[in-house]
Amino acid sequence: MNSNKQNLINKIIYRSQYRGTKEMDIFVSGFVKSIIDSLSIDDLKDLDTLVNMSDEDISKISKNEMSFENDKLSRLLIDFK
Repeated sequence: MNSNKQNLINKIIYRSQYRGTKEMDIFVSGFVKSIIDSLSIDDLKDLDTLVNMSDEDISKISKNEMSFENDKLSRLLIDFK
């Protein structure tokens, strides 16, 4: 794995753990850890965008009340329990 991809993975994991509210820290970090190893570099870039969204927007996407540019990540988030 190249260092740029690993740096992006590390950045995403860190951001997913420190969001502001404990509930979203747990939810988003669990989601990220469950999918991050299977994603392409393009999906990782979209995941980086997703984890930097507000807690409210992530919650809306997870409830299918709001769309996200990457359908694959949207479906994975909606299906994540």
